[in-house]
Amino acid sequence: MENNQKNGTASDKDSLPIYNIKAVSSMLDLLPVTLRAWERRYGLPSPHRGEQGYRLYSPYDVRLLRWLKQQNDTGMSIGQAVKYLNELRSDGKDPANEIATEQEKSEETVNQVSLEILSRHFQQNLMNYQNEHASEILRRAFSIYNVDQVLTEVVQATLVRIGEAWHNGEIPIAVEHFATQFCEQLLMGMFYSSSVPTREGTIFAACAPGEMHQIGILSLVVMLRWRGWDVKYFGQNLSLERIQETLSVIKPNTILFTATTKESALALKPLYLILEKYPYEQPLVCLGGLAFQNHSELVPQMPGEILNLSPSKNIDLIEKHIYRKLANQKE
Repeated sequence: MENNQKNGTASDKDSLPIYNIKAVSSMLDLLPVTLRAWERRYGLPSPHRGEQGYRLYSPYDVRLLRWLKQQNDTGMSIGQAVKYLNELRSDGKDPANEIATEQEKSEETVNQVSLEILSRHFQQNLMNYQNEHASEILRRAFSIYNVDQVLTEVVQATLVRIGEAWHNGEIPIAVEHFATQFCEQLLMGMFYSSSVPTREGTIFAACAPGEMHQIGILSLVVMLRWRGWDVKYFGQNLSLERIQETLSVIKPNTILFTATTKESALALKPLYLILEKYPYEQPLVCLGGLAFQNHSELVPQMPGEILNLSPSKNIDLIEKHIYRKLANQKE
């Protein structure tokens, strides 16, 4: 805390030590051992110590930790995140204060414009094959906005525009491939570097048989992991053959498939028969993707709940279904 005040990074109100380590751990989904390790290795943050030696964190400390965690969740090591923080501070910037500023903005349109600008810059860098500059844009975005917003309104929005430009013959296929590979690697890095799951149950996630487009489901599984769910992701074009053996091992309470074409969606119909023979508690089945939006006639034929909302709202819907199923199981 004293370091924060000396550097002028926190106001008097922001520097009040009011949260114990258990509260901060719960707020940020960071284990206490992780908080202690970051403080010991990097001196960040520097919480006040109570009379009995207990750590007490200020609102500024919490925002700083949230920013560090956001960088870590995007694939940066904590050491790299601290180095990036020091670079920003040397330029007179403090991301923890920027987060506070963004939270205090009441007009939603301001945020929308900012995300639009970030998305356009991100697109321009990808189209020029400037992966380092594109990564910098994302670091800035994650330092201000939450994961759902960045993945939906920056990453996915950019890929949609690039895909449309390629479809219209405005850009070469190499640009579309470069952008897709960049974003897939970003999402996979975020998925595998996410925090330890804290929610009850396991989610089985994969692309439908014959489905090769995985950006949509990767975004969903990253958002789910960000919210603390234990997601097992099985990638593209997952055959249903012998899938029951895998389900019997991990015993998921939720199955998530996505499909962008009518053919890959229809390939999910045998899931009905597979789950009829499943010897354990029947899992919740959620299906999403463009196939179900473009071919509404498929919906009555499908063995599960259909997700046809925005990514964030789809996550909310999945969580709602999971909680309802868990509640029914406990009755």
